[in-house]
Amino acid sequence: MEYFWYIVAALGAGVGTGLAGLSAATVMVPILIVLCPSFSGEYGAYQATAIALASDILGSAVTSAVYAKNKRIDLRHGWVMTVCIIALSTAGSYAAYLVGNVVLGGFTLILTFCIGIRFLVKPDTSRADADNARVRLGWKQIIISLFFGLTIGFGTGFVGTGGGMMMLVVFTAFLGYDLKTAVGTSTFIMTFTALIGFVSHALIHPAIVLERWDVLIICIVTATAASLISARFANRVNNKTVGRITGVVLVILGGAMICLNYFF
Repeated sequence: MEYFWYIVAALGAGVGTGLAGLSAATVMVPILIVLCPSFSGEYGAYQATAIALASDILGSAVTSAVYAKNKRIDLRHGWVMTVCIIALSTAGSYAAYLVGNVVLGGFTLILTFCIGIRFLVKPDTSRADADNARVRLGWKQIIISLFFGLTIGFGTGFVGTGGGMMMLVVFTAFLGYDLKTAVGTSTFIMTFTALIGFVSHALIHPAIVLERWDVLIICIVTATAASLISARFANRVNNKTVGRITGVVLVILGGAMICLNYFF
């Protein structure tokens, strides 16, 4: 039965990545730690986050390739965040290993639900002045990129995310990106941050690769295929449709996982 949930988790993660640049951990970690008994051990949540990061690597790569084909990637204003994220991701990974399941698992469940609410309230995060807002990267944007880049970098390692959703918010709300360009740019960066995060997790806790290789293969293959399909779909529909679909899925998933984790 656990293999069924592995596939469901990976499908959900892939769809979230392709549609809105969500990290695989947003969907995958709650399902694994709540519905799969083998992840209920002392370092179960830590292993789940590592598997999610591994799934993010190829999933984000194929997603960014689709968005790049549609000219939806802009790294000109994202390089500052990229440097900061890489610098802090390893430190966050080690901190997560020390904390264990309690903080890691609970935080991810609540984060899933909150992100879903955000998309339902505001499905289209584009700004009317998006094109004009990205003419040049001023000092205010550099400060914003430094602050959020360092925060996202630590979160990438600690929570086990590629940082896609947080980057999406920063790109659209502060740097003037339209939704699809923000998704394409964030998934491109997330390809590398997820790789760094997974390697850090695996080096600290080698059992992830030695004992969970079957789960890794299933999740990586399934999530990558789902990411590719959903990314192609996202580039054919408008921003509001993508936002609403993502919001509904995450609210249902997050609410169900919170109930299972705390009330049953």
